Amino acid sequence: MENLPHNAVAHNEVIEPPDLPDGWRSAELVDWKDPYLAASRRARAVRTALVVIVVALVIGVFLWIAATHYARGVEALEAHSYSTAVSEFSVARVFVFPYRDARSLEEQARRALQAEDARYEQVEARRAAVVAQLQIAGARLEADDADGVRTTLQAINGDELRAALNTTDAARESADALALDLAAAARKSLGNAAWGRAASFAAALFVLEPSSELAVALKARARTGVELRAKLGEAKDAAQRGKWRAALRLALAVIAVQKNFPGAAAVVADARDALAPKPKPVASRPPAAATTAASPPQTGGGSATTKPPQPPPP
Repeated sequence: MENLPHNAVAHNEVIEPPDLPDGWRSAELVDWKDPYLAASRRARAVRTALVVIVVALVIGVFLWIAATHYARGVEALEAHSYSTAVSEFSVARVFVFPYRDARSLEEQARRALQAEDARYEQVEARRAAVVAQLQIAGARLEADDADGVRTTLQAINGDELRAALNTTDAARESADALALDLAAAARKSLGNAAWGRAASFAAALFVLEPSSELAVALKARARTGVELRAKLGEAKDAAQRGKWRAALRLALAVIAVQKNFPGAAAVVADARDALAPKPKPVASRPPAAATTAASPPQTGGGSATTKPPQPPPP
């Protein structure tokens, strides 16, 4: 019993490793023996673990954000929305590092955006050229140049004209004003029997408004006038050559289409006069036979002698 305290104390003593130099003690055994040092070490370990977890969470959040921007950039690139793709790929980064191949995809989107901008500039230039052509046509219409208006409008590409009219207010306003002036000029030319000018104005109006019923009607009237004028020219030519039946037939064909066509009635009248039956000439009487009958006998049994006519006095 007397040896128990001594054994307990001996049991609680720290047993140093045999290989330590003289006077040295194990720090680990000392630290863990001290409760305050042990608690400090545990708290430091917990803080370190928390820091690691927080850093991992922060990195995970940045990765999630970068992946989200990357996915949006890929969708925008597939939808040919290159501006959106560039902005999405530019922020698809984890701190300063691009996410996956975001940098190469951003360059691809930038090149496509530049090409799209170049095409847009070309389209705008073509639309501006269409507006300029419409203005030139308007100036030629003011100068009463029917053929110039027609050729100017027909030189415009149809697809480019439709695109400009559908997307550009300046082109639409210019075309509307020009269409009204062309319709008025075509009607005036039809009233003056200027069929060629009317045809040019109507063709120009048809270029601007191919689905307009007015443009179609004016074009048809002008074309009819040109055809009737040509047929009436044939009738006049036949009349000049004395072929009145042909002249009458052609002129009547013109009147059948348009009753008051200028000049047709005159040709018909001339042809009918020429073809009308002529009155027969009156037969001339035969000349009386010259006789040399003797004059009646004179009183006294003498015979009368005929005196020759005397020449007129000088």
